[in-house]
Order: sequence, then structure tokens, then C-alpha cells
Amino acid sequence: MKMAKKKKRMSWQKKALICGTITVCVLGLLYGGGTFYYKDKFFRGTKINGIDCDHLTAKEAEKRLKNKIEDYSLQIFFRDGKQQEIRGEDIEYEYLSDGKIQDYLKKQNPFLWVSGFFKQREYKVGEAITFNEGKLQEKLNTFESMQEENMISPNDAYIDFENNQFIIKEEEQGTTLDKAKLMEKMIASVKESKNKFIAEEEGVYVLPTVTSEDETLKHQQEVWNNCAAVTVTYTFGDKKEILDGMIVKDWMTYDENGNYVENLGVLQQNIRDYVQKLGEKYNTIGTERTFTSTYTGGPVAVSGGSYGYLIDIRGERAQLLKDIQSHGNIEREPVYAKKGNTYGENDIGNTYVELDLSAQHLWYYKDGALLMESDIVSGTYNNASRRTPAGVYSLAYKQRNQVLRPAPNPDGSYEYETPVSYWMPFNGGIGLHDANWRGKFGGSIYKNSGSHGCINLPVSFAGKFYENIEAGCPIVCFYR
Repeated sequence: MKMAKKKKRMSWQKKALICGTITVCVLGLLYGGGTFYYKDKFFRGTKINGIDCDHLTAKEAEKRLKNKIEDYSLQIFFRDGKQQEIRGEDIEYEYLSDGKIQDYLKKQNPFLWVSGFFKQREYKVGEAITFNEGKLQEKLNTFESMQEENMISPNDAYIDFENNQFIIKEEEQGTTLDKAKLMEKMIASVKESKNKFIAEEEGVYVLPTVTSEDETLKHQQEVWNNCAAVTVTYTFGDKKEILDGMIVKDWMTYDENGNYVENLGVLQQNIRDYVQKLGEKYNTIGTERTFTSTYTGGPVAVSGGSYGYLIDIRGERAQLLKDIQSHGNIEREPVYAKKGNTYGENDIGNTYVELDLSAQHLWYYKDGALLMESDIVSGTYNNASRRTPAGVYSLAYKQRNQVLRPAPNPDGSYEYETPVSYWMPFNGGIGLHDANWRGKFGGSIYKNSGSHGCINLPVSFAGKFYENIEAGCPIVCFYR
């Protein structure tokens, strides 16, 4: 009985030994097989440059890496909102092995292949690439953003004048590309296999030369606000001429640092030039006017004379200098030496005397209505020294009971002395007056038997005319 039990126990131990031996053999075979399998392949859990390379030979890993790299594309974002893409195939983009994959595989101990089930391995190799720069340039040249007609030039920040002060206007970036710099940056991005290129961040745009943060510009703004904060608004009826700080600032003198330097002579010269141009633009004395003839109903061109607006050059220069030095904000008329009755194309107004020297007739309009009219005798036409000049004048004054005399002779005597009851001068010594020595007026008397230049009026007319007319009334004289 004991012998049977002992024999049975030995049989179980033998079986266990056999099973263990078989297991060891199997494991040994598996281990040996794995060792053989991984002698030229990467272990499980191997990544190269982030790409899974489990169970791959060096050649297979190179191919996988090559396929991944050569599937390259670069997204380009321009400032104008356009987005473009460059693909690897567009620029003959190719992967070049640096041999490190093979080196990593050689350093791998195949006997440690089991560790791949428990440990991740990360390898880095250089992604050396080659591409055609000429093709890259060609591709870039096809983009809309690269076309000159689509580029908006940058604008510098500048100083402007608004609401009676100088302000800095922001620069405008524009969309003009620096093509050489863009190409340089693009080459660098492709070499580094970047997938995104933001042109704004890469600094490939042509920049404004002066920005709103420019210290020189800020300093100039401060100087101009201190020195030229002036506005003079000249009024000419419903027209205005504005002289503001944008103009006045250029009349000032500055040193090389932009600081104001007092130079009264230069300022006065600029004021003189400005007032001169103001007069040339708005003075109306002597200018040609189109006048409607009462006699014909048609237009007559009348030029010459002393009526109209005339800026007092000296007076206005002095006043303007004072306005600038006080930094005033003023609206006013210019300082006048003479003024017309009204502003506008017809500065004569609707109260005036019309002297048609060809018709030898006078019409007096008051507030647009014909008040009086009469035949006249003007200066002797066929004697140039006695001919009444054409032009637009204004009545200087009026006086009763005057004696009219020409310039005295060398001995102090006068060629004539003519007493008149109503004297109304409008052009130096030429005026309107009664002529009690004449029995007739109008017609052709003036051609050979006219006056010395004055306008002779019938006595019966002259008195009423004298009572109604006032100094300053325009006198329009013309021949047709």
C-alpha cells in the first residue's frame, strides 16, 4: 500500500517536471523567436518624430517618415484676408535621410524586445528636406496678394488740424509686401517644415516710415499747438476764407529739433504775401462787371473806376499779426480801405445811378425801382482830355453852391470859374451838377460841345436829384 502511494506521488512530480520543461521550452522558443524577429525591426511602442514605427525595419520606417514629410503643405495668411496654400508637390519638396534611423536600430538590443510591451521609446531624427526655390518663387507670384495692383501702400502718421487744434492721425499699414523679405522668410519656413505662415507676424509688409508713437511727431504736434492755435475766418458776404493753424504753422520758424524760434521778419513776410493774395482774390475795384443797360435791355461790360471793395493792405497786415500773436479764434471782415454796397457778383446793389454816355441819359434807381431819369451832357468826347471816363464810381459827397475851377494857371488865374447850386463829385474833380447855361441836353451835344468832364444836369432835375441821392451811391458810367 505504501509502495503504491509513493509510486503515485512520483508520477505527479514527473508530470509537473515535464510540463515545466515544456513551458520553459515554449517560452524560450517565443523569446528566441522575438529576438530573431526584432533583430532588424523596431520594438513595439517605438515612435520616430511622433510617427508610430512598431515592427518596422529601418527602411520601412524611413519610407513612413518620407511619406509623412512629403505630404507637406504650408498655409499662408495675408493681411488682406486672403489665405493661400503651398503644397510640397508644388515646390518639389523631398525628404533626405540623415542615417540616424538605421543608427537607432543598430543600437537596439533585440534580446530586450519584451520591454517594448512595457516601455515607450521616442526617437528624434533630422527631417532634412530639399525643395526647388525657383518653384517656390513661381508659386508665390501667382497669389493675388502679390500683384502690385492689389497692394495698398502704407501711409505715414501725420499731423492734421481739427476743431482748432493739431491732432496726430494714425498711420495706415496698407498691404504692400516686401517681396524679397517674403521670399527669405518663406524659404526659412519651408526648411523648418512649418505648416502655418502668418505674413503679419513674419514682418514681410512694407511699414509706414512714421508712426503715431514717433517722438518727433509728438513734439511737432505740441509745438504747433503752442505756436499756431489760431483761426481767422474772413467773411465776404456768404463766402468765407479760413486762415487756420495748418497754414499759420508753416509761417513759423523752427530749429533742427522742431522747436519754435521767434522770427518776426519771416512771419511778417508770410502775412504780407497772404494779404496780397487775399486782395487779388476779393478786391473788386476796377474789375469788369456785366451791367444790364436800361436803354437796350442787353448786357454791357463796364470796367475801371474806383467803386468796390479794396482791402487796406497795411491795416489788414497789422490786424492779422495781432490775431496770430494772440492765438485768436476770430470771424471778421478784412480791414477795408474802401467798401462796396453789397457782396456778390453784383456788388453794386439795387440803388445806383446809370449814366449811359452813348445815349446821354441818366437813370437813378433806388431799392430796385426807377426813381428819376433825365437827359444829360457829359464831357466832350472828341477831346480826349475832356472825355468823361467810363467805369464804376461812388458819390464822394454832395455840396450846395460851389464854384467849379480847374487847376490854376501859372499866374494863379483860372481858365474858368463856374458857380453851381448842386455839386455831387464821384471821380476826383468830375461830378454831377446843374448847368443853367445850357438850354438843351442829350443827343450828340457831348461829342463836340460837351463839358470839361462833368455831367451837366438840367436845373429842374438837379435839385430833386440832389435831395434823393446819398454819398456812397454807385455811379455806373459806360459807352456802348
